[in-house]
Amino acid sequence: MDSFLSLKEKLDNKTAQIGIVGLGYVGLPLAVEFAKVGLKTTGLDVSQQKVEMINAGQNYIGDVADEDLKKVVADGLLVGDTTWKNAADIDVFFICVPTPMSIHKEPDVSYIEHAATAISKVLRPGQLVILKSTTYPGTTEYVVQPILDKTGLKVGEDYFLSFSPE
Repeated sequence: MDSFLSLKEKLDNKTAQIGIVGLGYVGLPLAVEFAKVGLKTTGLDVSQQKVEMINAGQNYIGDVADEDLKKVVADGLLVGDTTWKNAADIDVFFICVPTPMSIHKEPDVSYIEHAATAISKVLRPGQLVILKSTTYPGTTEYVVQPILDKTGLKVGEDYFLSFSPE
């Protein structure tokens, strides 16, 4: 319970650090909104081009106002990264990666698996991981949680896990 209270306090006093994994049409607008309310936000993406554009204050998503992106980047509240070098400082991770359909017309959750694996390498007590990608029921519990649980940390005790449909 101390982990939850510590995270709540960080969120309340805006010292929590937010990490958005996947900077597409869901991730970038979410990152900008968190940064606009004063939360230091890191956007993590495999695309060097997207990260460079964000860090230059250049927008590539229609749902994001150009001036909003420029302001949060200039204020140091939003930074893009491909390396995960500062990811251990993140308190709340949002997984906003694609879930394309496979050739068998089933959701391809490999992007979610890769994101969860990357998060598992920096998972620590008190962190919250939220799956926001469009996917089938049970993905959080049966795909993401087992990957995170391999760290030895316990969901609901050491770290927190949730699903938030986009």
